[in-house]
Amino acid sequence: MLKLMLACCKVYISESRNRAALDSIEQAARLFPQATIVNKFEDETYNRVGYTLVSKLTPEPSSGLCPLKNTVFAMVKAAFEAINLEFHCGSHPRLGVVDHICFHPLGCTSMDQTAGIAKSLAADIGSTLQ
Repeated sequence: MLKLMLACCKVYISESRNRAALDSIEQAARLFPQATIVNKFEDETYNRVGYTLVSKLTPEPSSGLCPLKNTVFAMVKAAFEAINLEFHCGSHPRLGVVDHICFHPLGCTSMDQTAGIAKSLAADIGSTLQ
């Protein structure tokens, strides 16, 4: 019997009031329909949005063919392009446009597999988005 490999990713972005920025971020996520936004939490006071995404994984999820990683990367890129923190106002302390990304294993996925996705995503963000 084939065991289901799934992973969850939580992404927090320092914006919840700029509708055009949120639309751009969500449009980027829709480019990869294999990964789904299952929850969106907008906090007006903090001016911050949290997305929860879920996707099936392949046996080698840290490879370039990981829909979850590719979706999160596209969302981060869209956020960097759409948000200017010089004009940001919110009561939540922030580290940047995207201040939190975490991956969680679901199903029979191991912590090592999700850690591999996180490391691969971090390398892509660090080498591509300056």
